[in-house]
Amino acid sequence: MWPHERHSKILELLNEEKRISTQRLAGVLDVSRETVRRDLAELEQEGVLRRVHGGAVAPERTVEPERVFAERLQAHAEEKRAIGEVACEIIPRGATLFIDAGTTTLAFATQITRRGDVNIITNSLDIARLAERGPGCDILLLGGRPHIAVPATYGETTVLEIGRYLVDYAVISPVGLHPARGVTYYEMHEADVARSMIRQARKVMLLCQSGKVGVESRVSVGRLDDIDHLVTDGGSELQIALANGRIHSSRR
Repeated sequence: MWPHERHSKILELLNEEKRISTQRLAGVLDVSRETVRRDLAELEQEGVLRRVHGGAVAPERTVEPERVFAERLQAHAEEKRAIGEVACEIIPRGATLFIDAGTTTLAFATQITRRGDVNIITNSLDIARLAERGPGCDILLLGGRPHIAVPATYGETTVLEIGRYLVDYAVISPVGLHPARGVTYYEMHEADVARSMIRQARKVMLLCQSGKVGVESRVSVGRLDDIDHLVTDGGSELQIALANGRIHSSRR
């Protein structure tokens, strides 16, 4: 079992039981207790659990899980379309992009593929299947394990493939954007992909509905300093500031 798979299983068990012992985890994961201790130390650094004597407990703060993908696909469709429209105006022709799997990034990808003259590398099956493409539009689907809940590939293979490329922009849509905690995701496997995309991109663009600003989820993937462009449907009321980037509002 790969480390990211163990981490996901640990978080799944903690979500159900709230407290779990090192000995039990070693049995469930079929690894040594020393390996479990290393995993728990890494997850504690991510802020998704707290180590205690003999095991770990869930963090005290409550983090709401994301709604299922099909529900999110229908929600706030017009806001996502408007965010995607503004993002398209920023991306220059001929650029190469990473785009992660999400409903807001899908809305953006639908528009920029119609425009054409763009190269897209993505883990999203929905984006890879987009049929209406303008001239000069190329889409590459990253390998990996297809996920049940979200139509996308994840895992060690996906992360390794991302490392093969250097792109102009990483376009991602997180679960939360917090002034102190930065860019956060709920699921570990989604965070692994987003973090890798950020690392391999010259610039980072976040597509974020205003309702996600100020939200803190479970797994951190980057700081506000990492963001070059934040595209949102919010305005001046958003309590967020970027040290090195620009905020673009779809509110006309």
